[in-house]
Amino acid sequence: MIHQGEILAPLLDVRNLRTEFATDTGTVRAVDDASFSIMPGERIAVVGESGSGKSAMAMSILRLLVYPGRVVSGDVLLEGRNIAQLSERQLNQLRGRSVGTVFQDPMSSLDPVMRISKQMTAPIMRNLGMSYKQAYAEAVEWLRKVGIPDPERRITAFPFEMSGGMRQRVMIAMALSCRPKLLIADEPTTALDVTIQAQIVEILKTLTSEANTAMMFITHDLGLVARLADKVAVMYAGRIVEFATVGEIFSAPRHPYTQSLLRTIPSPTALNTSRLPQIPGLPPDMKKTLRGCAFRERCRAATEICAREAPELSHRGANHVAACWQPEGLGSSAIDAEPERALRRNDGPFRDRVIVEINNLNKHFTSSSFLSRASRNVIRAVNGVNLRVRQGETLGIVGESGCGKSTLARLLLGLERPCSGEIFTEGLTQMVFQDPASSFNPKMRIRNIIEEPLLVKGKGDWRTRQTRVEDLVKLVGLDPAHLDRFPGQLSGGQLQRIAVARALALEPSVVVADEPTSALDVSVRAQIINLLADLKQELGVAFVFISHDLLTVQYISDRIAVMYLGEVVEYGPADLVFNSPAHPYTKALIDAVPIPDPARESRRASAVLRGELPSPLNEISGCTFATRCPLATEQCRTEKPKLRQHRKSREAACHYAK
Repeated sequence: MIHQGEILAPLLDVRNLRTEFATDTGTVRAVDDASFSIMPGERIAVVGESGSGKSAMAMSILRLLVYPGRVVSGDVLLEGRNIAQLSERQLNQLRGRSVGTVFQDPMSSLDPVMRISKQMTAPIMRNLGMSYKQAYAEAVEWLRKVGIPDPERRITAFPFEMSGGMRQRVMIAMALSCRPKLLIADEPTTALDVTIQAQIVEILKTLTSEANTAMMFITHDLGLVARLADKVAVMYAGRIVEFATVGEIFSAPRHPYTQSLLRTIPSPTALNTSRLPQIPGLPPDMKKTLRGCAFRERCRAATEICAREAPELSHRGANHVAACWQPEGLGSSAIDAEPERALRRNDGPFRDRVIVEINNLNKHFTSSSFLSRASRNVIRAVNGVNLRVRQGETLGIVGESGCGKSTLARLLLGLERPCSGEIFTEGLTQMVFQDPASSFNPKMRIRNIIEEPLLVKGKGDWRTRQTRVEDLVKLVGLDPAHLDRFPGQLSGGQLQRIAVARALALEPSVVVADEPTSALDVSVRAQIINLLADLKQELGVAFVFISHDLLTVQYISDRIAVMYLGEVVEYGPADLVFNSPAHPYTKALIDAVPIPDPARESRRASAVLRGELPSPLNEISGCTFATRCPLATEQCRTEKPKLRQHRKSREAACHYAK
């Protein structure tokens, strides 16, 4: 208990932290004079674009950097004890016991050939001095606390026998089981579905609150920040440029970068509005000596002083600091530099022309273990799907991992053959992948990458192809000077634009985009969303947009198909599906979406979808969602609902569609 007049000391106090990475082309200043503190039980979110220094700062605090990275200067005080002065042996005693960590990819953090029981009991025994029997019981209890069903059985499993959501819960259980005072979570929900993400966030909030554990939460998802954080640190070019309470950051941001980031997020009410605002340009090269404000070349409020002198953090309120020469940041200059163009729905002359028709499509896989002679199991990846795509429209496909979205995309492209059913397409179908870098030959120049489809199909002579390539790169908003570069010389957003250009080379009627924005920063994501919307209007291209980012799907789509366990459970216009969902699963997905508004998030009731997808190996006689549905009845468990018309222009597969 804190008595009146008692001053609470920071749990973590970071002072003037500087971290560098040595490279062949120069030294990268990853963290540049960062200072902040975390109080006991406080949750701090650290946000910013890729390369801003978020993860490097976390690794520097824990002293986990390895060559070529090194902490150059600064102090990190944990309960007044300077971590920078500790030996490696002392650090190993501190990690886990005083500071717990949860990283983005649990599979790379867990030993794939060691059972969960051994991985959990070892640190508990070492840090808490328990016997193996006591540690085993403690581990089972923590698995129960993080929501893993049947923990007594699951603790004996290997990591590869668990889903991504389950593995991340195991990592949280491991991090909290030694009762640390501070938890550092680096992008712990990035690769997870929106429903699993909501579960993980609620687990983190509940368990850290119960144990009064402070948390440093690194993320690029500002919706999660609004849901989870008490305070927010915004990083840009290795520096903290704004630090304030979560309410102040969202309601009254003072740095132009923070203001720009917030404006690039699709709003839940953004349907039929203008294009998303974009942040022009790219972050600076951190190998070069920066003079003045690092954000000035991307800032529409920059003045002469911004080029001469870097601003220091200064007070903008009782608990609010920002590093900007302008007291209000962008202020009235927050108008987009490019002209506003309406993000219209499909209203062209061919809006009723169907160019893709899918009838009763089925794709089943068989699997068997090489360790046994057991009969083969059938995996129903796509099960009786019926869909239509019209010219110039975007069909958004959403659902959790394992629902059949990507299999449906491969079927559309002819990369998989269906077991039964029909797919009729008018014109060519092309693909834009989630990670463009992995789909490009790193030794080919951008010019040759875009030209390749034209060469394969024998389209035109050399001069004609080069003209087409230059036209395409301009169409996606890039300078033709990029054509002679290699993929490794371009940013993620530029590579995704090149992927779109290559997909358009053969003038397809349909482009299938499978998670094209999930690996991008929120600022770059806005650029790609606007690009796809522009191309749809200018070229009449139809897009099949597959994503687990529901706000993005809502913003860009004309129609939406919601998939669950290989089946379409709801299908209709985007505004109707999101504003008035007819299927309980659709409603659960929408309820799980974090809203970038702390005030609204604080008023929302926690409606986490419990459980995980049933195994696609099991044949279910009734509704596939019945095991997780709060409205399920005996009819749902025994009688399978058909996808049928609900209201005027929507279909839903539910006995009690509302």
